[in-house]
Amino acid sequence: MSAGLSRRTFLHASVTATGGLLLSFGWDDPSPLGAQPATLQPNGFVRLAADGTVTIWSKNPDMGQGVKTALPMILAEEMDADWSRVQVRDAELDRAKFGGQGSGGSGSMREEWDLYRNAGAAMRELLAGAAAETWQVPRDAVRTERGRVLHPPSAGVLDYGALVMPASRRPIPPAPIWKSPSSFTLLGTRVPGVDTGAIVHGRPLYGIDVRLPGMRFAAIAKCPVFNGRVVMVDDAAALQVPGVRQVVRIPGHENPTFLQPGVAVVADSTWAAFKGRDALRVQWEEGAFGSETSATIAAQCATLAATPGTTVRAVGDVEAALASAARVIDAHYESPFLAHATLEPHNCTADVRDGHCYITGPLQMQTSGARVVAAVTGLPVERVHVQATRLGGGFGRRLLSDCAAEAAVLSMAVGGPVQVVGTREDDLRHDYYRPAGTRRLRVGLDAAGHITAWDCHLVNISRNAYRRGDGPPWSTETYGLVAGVSAAIGPDLELDLVPWQIPHVRLRYSEPRTGVATGAWRAPAHVANGFAVETLLDEIAQVTGRSPVDLRLDLYGTTSALPAAGEDPTPYSPDRMAAVLRLAAERGGFGQRPPEGRVRGLAAHYTFGSYCAQVVELTLEAAAGTAPRRVAVHRVTCALDCGLVVNRSGLEAQAQGGIIDGLGHAFFGSITIDRGRAVEGNFDRYRLIRHREAPRAIDVHVVPSTLRPTGFGEIAVPVIAPAVANAIAAATGRRLRRTPFVREGFTLG
Repeated sequence: MSAGLSRRTFLHASVTATGGLLLSFGWDDPSPLGAQPATLQPNGFVRLAADGTVTIWSKNPDMGQGVKTALPMILAEEMDADWSRVQVRDAELDRAKFGGQGSGGSGSMREEWDLYRNAGAAMRELLAGAAAETWQVPRDAVRTERGRVLHPPSAGVLDYGALVMPASRRPIPPAPIWKSPSSFTLLGTRVPGVDTGAIVHGRPLYGIDVRLPGMRFAAIAKCPVFNGRVVMVDDAAALQVPGVRQVVRIPGHENPTFLQPGVAVVADSTWAAFKGRDALRVQWEEGAFGSETSATIAAQCATLAATPGTTVRAVGDVEAALASAARVIDAHYESPFLAHATLEPHNCTADVRDGHCYITGPLQMQTSGARVVAAVTGLPVERVHVQATRLGGGFGRRLLSDCAAEAAVLSMAVGGPVQVVGTREDDLRHDYYRPAGTRRLRVGLDAAGHITAWDCHLVNISRNAYRRGDGPPWSTETYGLVAGVSAAIGPDLELDLVPWQIPHVRLRYSEPRTGVATGAWRAPAHVANGFAVETLLDEIAQVTGRSPVDLRLDLYGTTSALPAAGEDPTPYSPDRMAAVLRLAAERGGFGQRPPEGRVRGLAAHYTFGSYCAQVVELTLEAAAGTAPRRVAVHRVTCALDCGLVVNRSGLEAQAQGGIIDGLGHAFFGSITIDRGRAVEGNFDRYRLIRHREAPRAIDVHVVPSTLRPTGFGEIAVPVIAPAVANAIAAATGRRLRRTPFVREGFTLG
């Protein structure tokens, strides 16, 4: 940026022709006459250099879901930039430039679509207008293409870089016109990840790679029992370990998701910090949950499932309908605690100095992370600066910013930069787990096999209650509230737990009490809820002699039957749900005779605004005594509708990765609680899927669409477990109603 040209960005809300939020931008003052600005940067998202290089900032962190590539692609498409000349940077937390920042709930494409299109379109119009002015021709006489402005009548061509100075003198378009999807040349194509080369070559990208002058390393001892407290610390032996500098007691915070109590050893290296921690002698107060076990939690859930619970939604008279039903299915489903098991261990770096705190590390949520750090340090939130690095896995674990809080508190204590690092055992035994729970589903069928009543009693540990959140405890344990699904059903319904087009429905909730730390785990409640509903629908189809596809289509109904969606730009559409179901069934051969010895299963689910259906084809080896039966998954056919596709290779990778992750956790995933603590401490006990156990083939089919993009990071995860369970039921006649499947006598092979 040249001297004399200063820029500031400001935000104001206005409505574009598409109904989206517009970020409008402004210059502080014009460039002095004759000065050549080095860059053109009308907003915080994009900068154009005089050599034609385009720099685009990704406001949300990338944890493998691909937003660092996909978000810049949106801007580059609208700008008509030459992608080969685009550089991408991770944005620092900046509320004025970017608004809220963070990655979670598969929300980046859905939430940032307008912002990145507006930023790119504004840059395109600035450059096109500058070129037209240079040529002294009407704006309509020029067009943009791959980093150039063209004037076809005269064959004139101007590179974007040559227009930096004239464009900087022009007013920024307040409401730039977006391109038509029919003219897209970049979106919808397959683009490699912008960090792929650096990842392959091992270049520093991650929080654990951060190094600052004078930085110390810290390892934290925490009570093995959740919610335990420090009573006494003997640090004499720890301070004798070479390289150990200091031992710091961490008091914790009233919100346990902000900061847990513990004792930190600060040293010159991670090795010294770990060895110093091993040498600590700490007396812990284990608290009220020191005798808790997985068995006591399960027994509590079973007891609660037999109580009335709290009615969350109710339409019609469920009890009367069940009493008059020709047949009632009463099924209980169980789901365990799950760990996130990110490849990159728990880590973050903080440097508190001059009344400011500088955080660098793998945070999923920069905006809320700054608030957490402010809460534990007492600093004003505007003095907390966050630079998110690439995340070596997140899956919801790094939605919480406890590691940033730990690093900040320790930096204040030692008076310099500190990096907190955890071991694999720290990750698995001090995680914020996917909540465990049960679902009791009672379904009434009439003489013709139609569903007349649906009663769901959700008994699930509440992560909202654990984090001291506003709202009722069930608010984090069910998703998909839709207004007025049909006149027969009534005003509200939870889509992920109660199918629609049923005259008598009820959703009840009971909250088990536990000391176990809980948080969001990939597609949080959708995974357990979707498993229960989709396996039960398959069971209903089997007992009534109906096609699983036809049964679901009848329950979906049609989009035209739904009321107006209000302000939701991507409302739930039964037609789109039906389309992915039909596509998966067709491409996966569901309903057709499979190859000899193989069986197929089907499931579908609506997650975070997107639609997914899968058909699984597998074989089971013959039973041999008490050994688990091996299941070989030959092919998974996955159909998706997430609106307009931004990066096709990224979408396909997320579908494939989600299927593999969901498959592994369906068969093996479980955290066991004993004496108030997590048993599993490494991958020898917390079993992950292996290469040889993955599906032999995963075919991904995408419904073509020009509709606004919705989420795709987690969309495939909830569908794979019920699809596999339904295939196993087709082969054996046995219904699986809990995970992991290895506890039911099935393993992958």
